[in-house]
Amino acid sequence: MDDIERLIAVDRLPAPVGAALMRLGKGIQILQVQENIDGGVATYEIDLLLADTYYEVELDAEGNVIGSEIESWIVPLASVTEPARRAIENEAAGAAILEIRMEIEEDRGEVVYEADIRNTTRTYALRIDSHGTLIERDITMAMLPPGAYWALVRAAQGGSIVELDEELHDGKLSYEANIVIRGVEFELSVDADGNVVELNYP
Repeated sequence: MDDIERLIAVDRLPAPVGAALMRLGKGIQILQVQENIDGGVATYEIDLLLADTYYEVELDAEGNVIGSEIESWIVPLASVTEPARRAIENEAAGAAILEIRMEIEEDRGEVVYEADIRNTTRTYALRIDSHGTLIERDITMAMLPPGAYWALVRAAQGGSIVELDEELHDGKLSYEANIVIRGVEFELSVDADGNVVELNYP
């Protein structure tokens, strides 16, 4: 039996899972539900917002909580470290700063901020560290350097690019795309010249 990982609608959750979620607290917002079937056994990973905290909760089909972790907290701009606050304000350049989330990134061992910014053309997310250094920025195809653009276009032939980020690693910018071809999603990172930096399959 093949293992399955798929996003499903909230109304497709088993009744015990839905009931367990409602017991977590009033005002819960369910953001995404992923059904995982492994060896015929179903579990459910659910991203949710409760008060000012984002959680990922995993439950079995009977509604028992298997695991739970805090993903991030919504914080006011005034509580952000000064270098990070300046970086967010400079990026926004007068555009609306919709929400700022703070998280502890384990592999970096430090606080990271993610800000949602809405300008006249789009809404996007910016990730920076507490020192104000760029980690990741959502971008569009039109914002890519020519070499990266054509490399990703060629890689996505017969499919589509569903997510695109500009990332900074060791002082160098790279461009990561989530590409779906015939139902299979993979991640491809290229540099500004289109050279492959990293390729990850599920």
